[in-house]
Amino acid sequence: MSVEKMKLLSITGREENIDQFISEYLLDSGLQTENAVKVFEKGWNLTNFKYDSSAKELAKSCKEILDKYKVKYKEDKELEQIEHPFEELEKGCIEIEENLKDFEQYISDRKTEREELLKREKLIEKIKNLDFDISKLESLEYIRFRLGKILKENYNKLDYSLRELNAILLKVNEEETKDSDEEWVICICSRENSAKVDSYLNLFKFERATLPSDMQGNSNELWNKYESMIQELNFDIENKENELSRIINRDIPDLIEIYYELNLYIKINNVKKFMAYDENGLFYIIGWIPAKELSQVLPKLSKEKSIKYNVKNHDEVVSIPPTKLKNNKFIKPFEILVKMYGLPNYTETDPTLLVALTAFFLFGFMFGDVGHGLVIFLIGIILSLKKNDMGPIFKAGGVSSMIFGVLYGSIFGNEEIIPSVFIKPMQSIKTMLIIGIATGVLFIIITMVMNIQNGIRNNDKKRVFFDTNGIAGLCFYLLILIAGIYFLLKGKMIVSAGLLSVFLIIPLLLIAFKDDIAKLIFKEESEEKSTIAEKIFGIVEVLLSFASNTISFVRIAAFAINHVGLCMAVTILSQMVSGAGSTIIFIIGNAIVIVLEGLVVAIQVLRLEYYELFSRFYSGDGKEYKPLREKI
Repeated sequence: MSVEKMKLLSITGREENIDQFISEYLLDSGLQTENAVKVFEKGWNLTNFKYDSSAKELAKSCKEILDKYKVKYKEDKELEQIEHPFEELEKGCIEIEENLKDFEQYISDRKTEREELLKREKLIEKIKNLDFDISKLESLEYIRFRLGKILKENYNKLDYSLRELNAILLKVNEEETKDSDEEWVICICSRENSAKVDSYLNLFKFERATLPSDMQGNSNELWNKYESMIQELNFDIENKENELSRIINRDIPDLIEIYYELNLYIKINNVKKFMAYDENGLFYIIGWIPAKELSQVLPKLSKEKSIKYNVKNHDEVVSIPPTKLKNNKFIKPFEILVKMYGLPNYTETDPTLLVALTAFFLFGFMFGDVGHGLVIFLIGIILSLKKNDMGPIFKAGGVSSMIFGVLYGSIFGNEEIIPSVFIKPMQSIKTMLIIGIATGVLFIIITMVMNIQNGIRNNDKKRVFFDTNGIAGLCFYLLILIAGIYFLLKGKMIVSAGLLSVFLIIPLLLIAFKDDIAKLIFKEESEEKSTIAEKIFGIVEVLLSFASNTISFVRIAAFAINHVGLCMAVTILSQMVSGAGSTIIFIIGNAIVIVLEGLVVAIQVLRLEYYELFSRFYSGDGKEYKPLREKI
């Protein structure tokens, strides 16, 4: 219900202690930093810290290792103090990473070697029953040799085609391929016919297998040799993987701790972006902090001999404090409506309480129905469970609608279930319109009083006394109201027309010539000079704005009556159909009323808040309070 008090805190210390100082005092602080280079008097020789990304890059490497080995750790764990210099963390991380990489590389190389042997073994397996050194066929001068596989359905066709070229096609390892669609074969032909033979082989989709040049010897002996080598590699790989697992179990806990501390360094480097240093090895930081948090920080800073600090009030500096709203849990949800328009500046009155009360009243007045309000309330509960900021607003709107539904005696548009406690809108249109106007009058007077209060807080005498929404405007508005109400009740003027005109003209003249009067009385210079014509048009604008703003609140009565009319239409339509159709029309009709009219009423509430009320007292040009603990 107010704006929290802020203090400007500036701190200076030795640069060699900066990391420890940041981790202990700033990471979780409520300090919202300002640009130290611009604010400090020594700003001409101060330099901003450059962001150091080394901790971030190293932490990324650590995380990749942890994720690679599917290590479980708390991603959001936070350390409060630095325990090791960054260089030590860097060294430890690199040693662990390189050690793991060496083992991984060794295991990878052995697996690659094993894969090559498996390929050779698989190839030799096809021809291991041939009891000769098949590689020697490759070196014959007049004979050409081809080894490969072909579809069984193409074997006979190929064999027939090669006969005229005096080529020989032999099946190898036929027993192992009897259940396969392919046949491994050897083709032997003369050097002169090799080109034609190759063309036939390609025609019948022969897939050639080339023996590596170092595969020499008896096929069966080679197969046994490869089998033995593969077993040795399997044993070696298994041993190295077990050793790697032991290293992981030994080093990963240390890597996790390094990762946590690196994250602390990342936050420290993020804070440094808001700090500055000078050529004498001193660091500087300055910013706004809530007064209640400052009282907790200062005793700690006082114990540090190497730290110097200074505290100033907002009126002692040029910098404008940020705005931190302070509202209880019932009012706080309505801050979102205030922020949609703009935060109050530091010296403005927080309008959240006003918004909460007026929006609650206006929505219920225009949309009063127990059934519809209950539906909106349930929607609010669902949104709240999903942590949606609009959940509490919906719940408040639902409660307001139910309260006015009881006053109107309406449940889903039916006014016969419960009696009205206060009024039936459709049957008392004139009274509803009067209530709407009276509501507008009350709200406008309240906002004018708040404008005077804001003027006092900002020491703006012209705004307090001579503004349209200051004392002069308030007096004019109250005189009009009192005279008008008296005339309606008594049928005569409260004072003579001449005297009343004098009383009304005086505040209008004060408003029109406020710049000149303020200059004369308060010695305030006006930023803009206006002509007589502009002053006259200004008076006309004042008259029109008071009239239009007041009459604008007639809409709340109109929407309340309109709501009853829409509900009556839904009820009549549902009664025109019998059976389940009547229920369906009733449900759909009420759903449309809740969605469409509820949306329109909500928009009208915001319009009245922003244009009829806020425009009289509120600027909304404040900057939001964002402390370091949220920035990093």
